[in-house]
Amino acid sequence: MTFESPPPAAVSTERSVPSTAHQKLVLGLQILAGLLIIAAPAFIANQFIDGVMSVAFFGVLAAAFGWMEGGTKGGFLIVTALSALGLASVALQSHTLILALMLLALGVLYGYFSSKGLGAAVLQLPILTPYFMMRPPPLFHDPPVVNAQYAFGIVVVMLGSGLWTMLVLRLVLGTRGLRRERVANRRVPIAYGTVLGLISAAVLLAGTATGLKSHWVWITLTLYLLADPVKLVQPKKLIGRALGTAAGFGIVSLLALLGASDQLLAACALPAIWLCIYSMAVKSPYWIYAMLLTVAVVLMNSAGLDTLLLDAERLGFTLLGTALSLAAALLMNLVFHHRFGVTATPEDESL
Repeated sequence: MTFESPPPAAVSTERSVPSTAHQKLVLGLQILAGLLIIAAPAFIANQFIDGVMSVAFFGVLAAAFGWMEGGTKGGFLIVTALSALGLASVALQSHTLILALMLLALGVLYGYFSSKGLGAAVLQLPILTPYFMMRPPPLFHDPPVVNAQYAFGIVVVMLGSGLWTMLVLRLVLGTRGLRRERVANRRVPIAYGTVLGLISAAVLLAGTATGLKSHWVWITLTLYLLADPVKLVQPKKLIGRALGTAAGFGIVSLLALLGASDQLLAACALPAIWLCIYSMAVKSPYWIYAMLLTVAVVLMNSAGLDTLLLDAERLGFTLLGTALSLAAALLMNLVFHHRFGVTATPEDESL
């Protein structure tokens, strides 16, 4: 997998963080318009073909974050890779051990790219692939009928929504180049990614060992959201993730207690995604981003479910994912730096 080189500074049109209230308002309206334009084709297609919105959701997420960290070529490769990994996950649904090996391989891949300073560009692969393993996205039928038509539909919807997303984001936010991070000791990210892959594989095996349905992917989601193979655990980010997740669950639980219907909950997901992207664009505190991301993800996956019970389960899995992330960082410090801690060494933090 290769990525485009960063464009020269004189040519780049990436926009700076807005500083005035007027600039922030304009940016917020631009992002909202962009989201509505991005969602429109999938929403219209969903009126004729069941499940298009749920599949397009993955394409949009992969393309948006892949594009922001790796440019156009990076975003396209991430969407293409997720399409292939998603189809493989669905096809191998009954082969749990092979799925576990896939998660291990994704962890190693993430660690390898992190050792090159490119971990953020591929982060969506180990985050989103487990969702295909837990529950294949419905398309044409629910539950889906896995055949050639289904496979073709997944590829077309994901690539189409991904390309459309990158085009709109480029018009709204300007061009993006490859973001590369400096790495002091390249062995640490590779080992860290491998440990994350092993943990993810173990979580999948444990989560599918019984006939009980659980959202075990929330553990792997938290694991990778908190993971930083270069800086290991950042206390500020860890606290922000915990506070934001708890606040997000609180908002969704309040909506459920007020008797909001599944349709209303799903409709609230779009403004949550909008505010989530806006908070990232204006560099809001991480807990705000984590809160809005939690609301968006929960509302997109709560139809027909007991939202309060779902919140309780996901909150527990978030805490477990946080503990496992801390354990992985502690292990890296013990092995490579012979110190007891979860943060990076002062040398790494100075990069």
